[in-house]
Amino acid sequence: MRIAALSDFHIGAHGYMDEFRHRESAFLAFLDQLEGSHDRIILVGDIYQTEHALLPGRRVAAAELARARARVPALCERLRGPQYHYIHGNHDAVAGPELGAPETLEISADGYRVLFIHGHQFDPVFQRARAAAQAATWFTGRLRRAGLRPLAQWFEGRDVAIKHRRFGHIDGPYARAARALLREHAADLVVMGHTHVPHLHRLPEGQVVNTGSCARGRRTHVTIDTAARSVEIHRA
Repeated sequence: MRIAALSDFHIGAHGYMDEFRHRESAFLAFLDQLEGSHDRIILVGDIYQTEHALLPGRRVAAAELARARARVPALCERLRGPQYHYIHGNHDAVAGPELGAPETLEISADGYRVLFIHGHQFDPVFQRARAAAQAATWFTGRLRRAGLRPLAQWFEGRDVAIKHRRFGHIDGPYARAARALLREHAADLVVMGHTHVPHLHRLPEGQVVNTGSCARGRRTHVTIDTAARSVEIHRA
């Protein structure tokens, strides 16, 4: 079985909140290619950005989700197809109750077991200072609303770079969590998103790969071939 994994689209409820930055028709053409060369396509969370609203809460997040989906109707219809499986992340957690998106997914084929999880569960900042992390998301949302998208992107880019340097190495919290998951689920591979930085670590228990991000016009994704037991990162 060939599986494509991609994550972190960050489709916003409004144009000024959106970090997807793809023409819908062009991204659909990209998905055509993935569908033709893969048996399943896994969406590994943060497909929608639902936490940039002025007020917090599930009802507000659900409304943001509905608005974001309404902005890309053809893409949303495609992602509902039988070839696709969607797990939620932290910025689209409301897709759990609203769309039935689970937190994890396991796929076994050809004697090869893969576990998919967004990865925010292992982010030390999210774990220890969730309120601060949510406040930072709210703040960058306010910057976008004020027309200061480049400044919001600068803050987010610094956050990505600092976190990857501190936490993304083979002895970091994501790799440690992956080792535990590999043992707990008797898996061969753990697939995460969240950090926006694609990378592959080979661990004593198996492997962990990060899908990177499809935000800001990127088409970064991972291909898993269960028969060949291969994992490839595609950066575009």
